[in-house]
Amino acid sequence: MKGINVMQEAGNEKVKSCAILKTKRFDATLLIVQQGYQIPPHTSPANAMILILEGKIAFMLNEEVTILETGDVFSFGANELHALQALETTRFILIK
Repeated sequence: MKGINVMQEAGNEKVKSCAILKTKRFDATLLIVQQGYQIPPHTSPANAMILILEGKIAFMLNEEVTILETGDVFSFGANELHALQALETTRFILIK
């Protein structure tokens, strides 16, 4: 079985995602978001946590913006309105 390099650049895609672990209790996904790209406001039915592996984002939660950088961890609850803008090309893990 050939492995994939999940840390590779997203290429021309503005957002690239790769499932890295799925269990009965949670899913973990690696996301790569290109600098300048915005993920619009939305909600999710599950609690979530993000770990910034590399880069910098502006994360909006319920209209409050927090700057997250390499090494930061941030969690938020189910059904909370959230969005983000990549201030730099950013790699992060989303766990929900």
